Amino acid sequence: MGAAMLRLFFHDCFVNGCDASVLLDDTPTSVGEKGSPANFNSLRGFEVIDDIKAQVEAACPATVSCADILALAARHSVSVLRGPRWQVPLGRRDARTAASPAEAIANLPPADMEVPGLIGIFASKGLDAKDMVALSGAHTIGQTRCGVYRARIYNDKNVDPNFAAIRKNNCPPFGDDNKWTPLDLQTPTRFDNKYYRNLLGGRGILHSDQALYGGGQVDGLVKSYSANNSAFFADFALAMTKMGNISPLTGANGEIRLNCRKAN
Repeated sequence: MGAAMLRLFFHDCFVNGCDASVLLDDTPTSVGEKGSPANFNSLRGFEVIDDIKAQVEAACPATVSCADILALAARHSVSVLRGPRWQVPLGRRDARTAASPAEAIANLPPADMEVPGLIGIFASKGLDAKDMVALSGAHTIGQTRCGVYRARIYNDKNVDPNFAAIRKNNCPPFGDDNKWTPLDLQTPTRFDNKYYRNLLGGRGILHSDQALYGGGQVDGLVKSYSANNSAFFADFALAMTKMGNISPLTGANGEIRLNCRKAN
C-alpha cells in the first residue's frame, strides 16, 4: 500500500491544501472530492489510514490530526520501499468539509497533460519545475489502469515499440479499463530512479510521464535523475517537504478529527 499512501497525500495537498479533506466521506447534504472522477476508482488505502488513526487515538486521544497521519504515512511508505527519508513538520489540522468534485478535477494533473500544463499546475501550488519533475518520480512505484494509459501505448509516436507490445498484452484496444498494471515493470515495489531511465528509452507508461523527456525544457532534469539516484532522492525529499506545506490548517483553524472519514 506504499504507493497508495503517497498518492493519497499528493491528491489531498493539491486539491485543498494538506488538510485531510480527501479522506472525508460524502454526506446526505455534501458530495466531496473523494468521489470525483479524478479520485474515484483511483485512490485507495483509506482503511489503512483508518487503522493507523484508531491506534493513534487509543494511545494519544484527540491530539494527532489525520492530515499529519497522511504526511507521515507517505514519508514512511517511501522509506520502507528503500527510498529517501525526510523530516516531516507536524501540526497540521483537519478540514471540516471536503473540496468539491469539480475542484479535484481542476487541481489534479490529468494523465494526458503536457509539460507547460504540468508546470502551471505545480506553480499554482508554490512548486517549481524541478519539484514537478522530482515528484513525478513517485511513479517509480504503484500501479495504473488500462483505461488511463491505453491512448499512450496505441496512439503515441514517442513510445518504444517493444514496450508498447508488452503493455498491450495487459490492455486491449477496448474493454478491461480497470485492469491494473505496474507503472514500472522492472522494480514496481522499489523506490528508485528507474522511472527516469524508462523515460530516456520511450518507456513512460503515461503520456504525462513521457512528456517530461523528448526535446523539452525539463530534459536535463530527467537525464540528471536517471544518472544519479542520490540527486533524485535529495530533490524528491525537498519537494515532498514543500508539498506538505501547501495551505495547512494550523492554530485554531480546522479540528483534530476523531474519525478521519467524518468531521467531529
